[in-house]
Amino acid sequence: MIIIGAVAAVLVVGAGLAWAITRTGVPGVADPVATHGAVTLPPGPVTSVDIAAVRFDQAFRGYRMSQVDDVLELLGTELADRDAEITRLRAEADRRTGTAVPGRGEHDERG
Repeated sequence: MIIIGAVAAVLVVGAGLAWAITRTGVPGVADPVATHGAVTLPPGPVTSVDIAAVRFDQAFRGYRMSQVDDVLELLGTELADRDAEITRLRAEADRRTGTAVPGRGEHDERG
């Protein structure tokens, strides 16, 4: 019975010390990294600043796949829209000038 009491006392004291240490800064050890919510892309046109600001929540073995998939889908749609707009504007410019430049006005798929 004395051994069980001694083990329980050591566990209680250890738990108390562990709690106290986590509440105070430890010299030479960096502050813990805070977890912030994910920062995804805003609706509408995407800028390079928006892409640089994207942050994902960390999961057990990386990032949350659903968040990454959503951002990639949005980027893919945005790039497709921009490609279509570039193609339309180039074709319009070629019609106005009456010249067709090889390789312009068509979107080539690169794999």
